[in-house]
Amino acid sequence: MAERGILAYFHSPEQAEGVASKLKALRAVDVQVDRFTNDIGSGIEISMADSMISQDHEVDAVGLDIVLAAVIDEQCYEQAIRVIETAGGSV
Repeated sequence: MAERGILAYFHSPEQAEGVASKLKALRAVDVQVDRFTNDIGSGIEISMADSMISQDHEVDAVGLDIVLAAVIDEQCYEQAIRVIETAGGSV
């Protein structure tokens, strides 16, 4: 059974926890939800802000400071991505 890793970002812990439950129902393993901060320094903050701007220069990803990490069976990967995006997450 091949597995794939997923990193998804959310605006709120509630969104991420809801998705985590759904991914566990899809038999995802090692599902974790955490918040990250940019308190390392201004250089990192600028780099992260730049990376959150899409190719179209949209800033939809700004405020996505909740991260969900999961490992899921490759056969369920596309369904897991749909669950994440439907819940407002960004992969």
